[in-house]
Amino acid sequence: MAQTKLNARLPGVSYAVSNTGPLISAFQSDSFSLLTKIFAEIHIPMSCVAELEKHDWAEKIQAASPQLSVVKLTANEKKRAMIVAEQIAQDPNSRDPVATNHLGEAEAIVLAFRSEYQDDLILLDELAARAVAQKMGLEISGFPGVLLLAVHNRLISPEGLKV
Repeated sequence: MAQTKLNARLPGVSYAVSNTGPLISAFQSDSFSLLTKIFAEIHIPMSCVAELEKHDWAEKIQAASPQLSVVKLTANEKKRAMIVAEQIAQDPNSRDPVATNHLGEAEAIVLAFRSEYQDDLILLDELAARAVAQKMGLEISGFPGVLLLAVHNRLISPEGLKV
């Protein structure tokens, strides 16, 4: 796994910040390589690595380097993430009222506000996290949206999307 580096970004190239849900979907459907055709890098917080490893995806996240870039949050960002996690837990779309269970999504949301990631698409599948991120003004998508983007960019055919 690559640690984040502040490389110069290429014009016209897309980048993303993600939490675990879209990555698990990509790994389960064996389509992470499709994500790498859309995004030069996908940035994830350290907490998402732990969650992915908990779900037995350690080998896949290792193979995803360097496109999958792991980012360590600062102490202030972790505090903000806890506030965002509480907002997600309290959102009407949430199925889980325990804020700490939403830290992966919350940390990804906080990460998306870093100046170097402010133009990145944030990938979130959970409805409550998407609602909170949208209220905060972030440009969001989920794994299904990424698949539609792949069709739009002619990386896969509409028929291939059904398979």
